[in-house]
Amino acid sequence: MDMARSRPYNVAIIGLGSAGLTAARTAAALGLRVVAVDRGKAGGDSLWTGCIPSKSLVASARAASAARNAGRLGITVGEVTVDRAQVWKRIREVQDSIASTDDNLEHFRELGVDIRQGPATLVGMRGIRVGDELIRAHRIVIATGSRPRIPEVEGLAAADPLTPDTLWQLPEQPEDLLILGAGPTGVELAQAFSQLGTKVTLIHRYERILPAEDPILADLVEERLKADGVEIVGSATAIEAALIERGTRRLTVELPPEDPTDPESEKVERSFESPHLLVCCGRHPNFEALDIEGSGIDHGDDGILTDERSRTSARHVYAVGDVAGRGHTHTASYDGGQAIRDIAIPGAGRRAAGVPWVVFTEPELGHAGLTFAEALARYPRRRVQRFERDLTLSHKGRTDADQVGRAVVVTVNGRVAGIHILGYGAGEAIGGFQRDVATRVRLRRMSRNIEAYPTRSVEVQRIAADTELDFVRRVRSWVPRMPGR
Repeated sequence: MDMARSRPYNVAIIGLGSAGLTAARTAAALGLRVVAVDRGKAGGDSLWTGCIPSKSLVASARAASAARNAGRLGITVGEVTVDRAQVWKRIREVQDSIASTDDNLEHFRELGVDIRQGPATLVGMRGIRVGDELIRAHRIVIATGSRPRIPEVEGLAAADPLTPDTLWQLPEQPEDLLILGAGPTGVELAQAFSQLGTKVTLIHRYERILPAEDPILADLVEERLKADGVEIVGSATAIEAALIERGTRRLTVELPPEDPTDPESEKVERSFESPHLLVCCGRHPNFEALDIEGSGIDHGDDGILTDERSRTSARHVYAVGDVAGRGHTHTASYDGGQAIRDIAIPGAGRRAAGVPWVVFTEPELGHAGLTFAEALARYPRRRVQRFERDLTLSHKGRTDADQVGRAVVVTVNGRVAGIHILGYGAGEAIGGFQRDVATRVRLRRMSRNIEAYPTRSVEVQRIAADTELDFVRRVRSWVPRMPGR
């Protein structure tokens, strides 16, 4: 096809994961002439290798855990049996259900989106090549996602480890699993598989799991994982991996000296063997095949560089989602829609700021804003405070027989900079608290937010109420003739 003779599109979208699908849907709704390109199956990482399969697994694990712990509530269910084949089958059924409805490309064609399938490369300033076809577009949105990052460990790649992308291709749930990496993905999968009967060993290089989270909350999650049967090996540096025989993989790690106070004490090597080694060590943006340098697009280690409108250094090209280093599914979807808004009305789109997220352990860990350590690092000359409340002592925690739960509020000069909740339902609650974080509301003013009773969110309100009471006491001490003195 001759580029000069083909009618240009208003916008071309490369990649049909969460960000690309939202961008395509938004562009069609605004009446833009849009073409979308994907080299694989629509739905991207979230549908096929990320949120949907993992959260389906978590749902089954939660059910098994609830049955085993029903005795705390006076319910006897007998021995809990996990049908691993059915658990695995259900994951695929959920994926197929979404693929045939929400992410069905026929639906997008009906909306007016032209679809092309195959690898895409950028050509010149405003062109895309897909196979033998050259497509012109006034604006381009790159939403090509990411792929698992494999650490540079001797023999690791040759050992053919599983990744979050290939895990779900196993014919059935594994009986034994070795997981390298204790970020959200590794921790979620470790607990879920263990609750479903898999023998799980979780290995990581930090002092505690979930290093980006509040350390006290992370420690509580670690205790819960151990109670669920997960063996956790921390402060471990992977030094070698090998496929030692058919179906068995070995991972060797280096551990700190047994006596760190003894200068002659040496580091310890330890090896672990399992049929399956799952690497959960972050992700790498997918942009190499696009030839972005030829189009004048800058990038860093974490992805394509963008401004607050998601524009790249080539201002007619936008990048959203994982490829721009913005990894959460909800962030990618939002940024995809906002990029199209900015294309339709220049200057109107803004990428997401202050995005909350959830670690889907049992119980969930909701994160909004800064942790205490992050606030101290960012605001070294301001008054940074941390407030905490035990959710197991809340009325909801007692009615539900919660074994663990904590709410944490971080303030800077009295204004809310972060809220973190470890508790059942934290994922549903954290979005509402994100608004308080984003607007930097004064903590004592949050006492005026009326939370439904009995919920665990009431405890955040009570943290604020305690601050308000302290403020009133101080005011009374300053004013000598107030009534009641």
